Amino acid sequence: MLADFIRYALISVVTLGVGYAMGFRIETNPFAAAAACLIAVAFALALSWVSVFIGMLARTPGAVQGIMILLVLPLSFGSNTFVQTNTLPGWLQGFVNVNPITHLAGVSRGLFIGGPVANHLLWTLGWIVGMVAVFMPLALRAYKRKV
Repeated sequence: MLADFIRYALISVVTLGVGYAMGFRIETNPFAAAAACLIAVAFALALSWVSVFIGMLARTPGAVQGIMILLVLPLSFGSNTFVQTNTLPGWLQGFVNVNPITHLAGVSRGLFIGGPVANHLLWTLGWIVGMVAVFMPLALRAYKRKV
């Protein structure tokens, strides 16, 4: 998990650097930008517990990767990360509105360029706490059974 934290922090720095080189500018302040990065890292770490749990159940690293892709791709593309929610079909809008990636993107946008943050932040923190509360104990229990 420590290695994941370092990797996610480094990814945040590289992503911001590439974004800056491409013309992206933080429109809020450095503290809000740092908060956005920390929230993204916290979310990634919470999601890591899901992969640790799956890793304890799956037989091969390839199986873990395949299962995680099956989970993450629908969350990524079924969010408002790439398109606005109101442009999506009605049946998909319901899923997008509760999707954790939608709220993570919303809080990140708000902290980087301004805009509403509170609702998205509460949802994101709820997802983080929920994933850790469910998958950390499951992963640790599965690990103890394997050892």
